[in-house]
Amino acid sequence: MDERLPQYLHRPVQILWFGSDEFLLATSSIFVAAIVGGFVGWALIAALLLFIPWKRTKPRGYLPHLAWRWGLVSFPHYPGPTQTRFFE
Repeated sequence: MDERLPQYLHRPVQILWFGSDEFLLATSSIFVAAIVGGFVGWALIAALLLFIPWKRTKPRGYLPHLAWRWGLVSFPHYPGPTQTRFFE
């Protein structure tokens, strides 16, 4: 079986001009805004337009680590976000 690797392994995945996490947020926000409509829909679009420039000032991987800190996701073989003492 022939498998292909990207040319640059250190570069993040980019869809159009968004990063992969930005693209997911943009498409889900636009779909929800289209379904909800009205003032709430426009507020979602405005929040998206404010969020993306703010997110681009943060380092890569900021959103998954923020979700980990809030306890929304867990990384396998990593301690929890509230653990302060580590024993090796």
